[in-house]
Amino acid sequence: MMSARPHQAPLGHRGARRATVPVMLGVAVAVVFLTMVPASVQAAPLAAPGLDAPTTVTAMQWNPHWQCWGNEACASNAATQLTELLKATDFANVIELENAKYAPRPGWVGLGAYESCGGAPYGDWDTLFYNSAKWKVVSNETGCVYAERSFTLGVFESIANPALTIVAVGAHYPQTLNASTGAYTAATATLAAAIKAHTVNLTNPRVILMADTNTEGPVAAAASPAHNGVNKTNGELLHDLGQWPTPAVNPPSAPLFNGCCGGETPPFAWEGDRIVANFGSYPATTVLFEPVPDWAVFPNSEFHKGVILSLKL
Repeated sequence: MMSARPHQAPLGHRGARRATVPVMLGVAVAVVFLTMVPASVQAAPLAAPGLDAPTTVTAMQWNPHWQCWGNEACASNAATQLTELLKATDFANVIELENAKYAPRPGWVGLGAYESCGGAPYGDWDTLFYNSAKWKVVSNETGCVYAERSFTLGVFESIANPALTIVAVGAHYPQTLNASTGAYTAATATLAAAIKAHTVNLTNPRVILMADTNTEGPVAAAASPAHNGVNKTNGELLHDLGQWPTPAVNPPSAPLFNGCCGGETPPFAWEGDRIVANFGSYPATTVLFEPVPDWAVFPNSEFHKGVILSLKL
């Protein structure tokens, strides 16, 4: 959500908790982008010791937003879609998954406590799912990246190739447009410190960030004066976290897209949802919920489109 308004909501809305209804639906039609990364910025391919060793890593970022879980149709369909979408991922970061009863599909595990930042009734949620058939947790942490904004980080080792370690970082940044608040700087410093603490014993750690950054891209901001403020490219975001050497060079990442938010005027005008990595090559990106499904359109909806990024190792 890019507009400057309080994160909190009336308890009658925010406090609504709904169990999911098992309705089987297909995944929404998606738009696919293929981006070639120059060889000079590609990480060297990993030497896989066996046929079962992973050759790609696939990550997802999605923020259905808290209003979805107070709307019966949105809550039911979002839970069903999430369960289906997990099949295609190694790691998936879901923000404001405000359904304490949600259980992922067998084999997928979620990290990040319910209301992990701020506590009831307005605690923030950042849930990081991983495929436990392919990855095991080495270390993990969940906390506040900023007041009432959460993050979950995990260091994962490939089961098929223990030499392969991935640092998956999910985060919900605060509203960052107004530089005078210092919110972007503070959140970035907190997240950078957490990454550093968990990678101190790793050489050239492979880091992938899945986040609702609430941070507009510079090109989009230039086209809309109301979007001017703290505007960051993917290279600048990852550089600010200490995980990319040259901010002017685009890292392996999902191209910026208009993913936020439904219910605003105009809808889906912001580029805050990002997946950015410091490793891999030939990134392939799928934008989810394009077009936006009917069940996500309702009064006060702040629904975000999702995105999936696959990287060749």
